[in-house]
Amino acid sequence: MRPHGRARISSRHPQAVAICQRCGGMYNNIDLKWQYDWKFGPRLFNQGIRVCESCLDVPQPSGRPVVLPPDPVAIEFALPETYAQDDNPISPVGYDVSNLFTPAPLQSLGANIGNMTLNAGVNAAFDGVVNKRAEVSAALVVSNSSFDNTVGKNWNAYPSGITLTLPSTVGATTHVVDTFTLTAPNDQQFLNSVTGVTGFHLEGSNNNATWTTIYSSSTVGGIGEAITATTTSATAYAYHRINFQGDGISAIAVAQVQLNISDAAPNDI
Repeated sequence: MRPHGRARISSRHPQAVAICQRCGGMYNNIDLKWQYDWKFGPRLFNQGIRVCESCLDVPQPSGRPVVLPPDPVAIEFALPETYAQDDNPISPVGYDVSNLFTPAPLQSLGANIGNMTLNAGVNAAFDGVVNKRAEVSAALVVSNSSFDNTVGKNWNAYPSGITLTLPSTVGATTHVVDTFTLTAPNDQQFLNSVTGVTGFHLEGSNNNATWTTIYSSSTVGGIGEAITATTTSATAYAYHRINFQGDGISAIAVAQVQLNISDAAPNDI
């Protein structure tokens, strides 16, 4: 006779024996339990195996679906907080959210400046569209030699015909740029040369004539390259610009320039 494990064997009261489908031990069939678990929907699901008492698992509650209560009934004439204006009065691309409610075309905070006026022009570098071709980016067909290929912001100016009422912190004429992101077109490098590697500066000015370099580095030369950097300058300027190094031969383009302002609350981004 084979070993009967934990089964009870009686000639007067015989009971069928069975094997636990989890540990393989021999038990009386009557002592094995069906294994249930949360698996499909709001009911326990029979996994189709019978196991002994020591192998029987408690159904895992993480598999139980969460039943959400119904949404509350909406009130009449709700007055939610203006989160966009209260929490983010200046967007990362310098977009002024108050223009959402003006009949004029949407404008960016400040006026866009720079000499990369070909293809879609300087405004294309601040339109919020990161993924785009060189033909719809700010560009020059032939880059200027050395550092003389620019896109930037005049924080103290707005496009003609636009009148805005802004909180004093948003309408400030000078700002501190603590981080910025540059994105190349999705079909070429910033400088469309053999290697594509070129230098760039973040510069600040208070007169649009004398510029101070706040941050300098170089690109890696990849198509659609994105560069994010943090500055150490705490100086507020009336003008900020990105200045790319050209070679006087190759085309140069930038799909998007994102200037993150951090003067003081509520301008922290």
